[in-house]
Amino acid sequence: MSQTDKKRYAAGSPDPCEVGVYAGCLPENSSIGVVLGMTPELRNMAAQHCSQLISIDHSEAAIATYKDWLAPALRHKEQVVHGDWSALESILPEAPDFILGDGVFGNIVPVDKYSNLLCAIRAALSRKGCFVTRHCLMPEAVLDKPEHRRDLLEKFRRHLIDEAGFGLSMRLQGYVDIAYDRAGFVLDNAKVFSAVDRDHESGMLSLSEYQIIRRYLFGGLNTIPTRNAWEALLNKAGFTFERRHCRGKYWYDYYPIYVCRPL
Repeated sequence: MSQTDKKRYAAGSPDPCEVGVYAGCLPENSSIGVVLGMTPELRNMAAQHCSQLISIDHSEAAIATYKDWLAPALRHKEQVVHGDWSALESILPEAPDFILGDGVFGNIVPVDKYSNLLCAIRAALSRKGCFVTRHCLMPEAVLDKPEHRRDLLEKFRRHLIDEAGFGLSMRLQGYVDIAYDRAGFVLDNAKVFSAVDRDHESGMLSLSEYQIIRRYLFGGLNTIPTRNAWEALLNKAGFTFERRHCRGKYWYDYYPIYVCRPL
């Protein structure tokens, strides 16, 4: 992410194809739309599809960083709120027609806390509203591959994966054998990047490969459930859902977009 030119790295944030999928899911003639977090790509798209946009983030730092990343012509539509997503009904003036999020659940640890937020979103939505979110999932096949990083590295060097797919996938999947708790679906990113440092020092990763991975530097924890675990939580929270993918990028398959509607 570059603050000066307001550019973010693909895969870590939704690209134009993914934003288009979000847009295609939104109800026509929406009055109120909500974005969980300050994701600029979603806010700019959402503001074009509703009369009033409410963007909510619990992080004052994120608000300060991204607040002015909305196109000037759309800023009159947006209200930015510093608040708790689990208190949506008390924050919103009325039930929104849509709620959008990008990767927000990945930052909620442990996975047991997903249910509270999912239920809060369902309760806040209008009866015909939808919740659309992009969520990273851990493929079962990756868990069965020790040192998956070597497979990713080979694919990248053979030009089968682009830089974005390589960098993000190395962070999220490449080191599951040493940094991922299968029982709790928790990825320890501090362990990941310590291992990345070691692999660069050993010569396994070139300087350019190392720098690409470090574009996605994060030192905290992420929850990355399997597809079955995530979809079970959606069902339990009272949603029906569709899973949608773009085509052509490596991360699209494990970072699908879910269109969720209250039962």
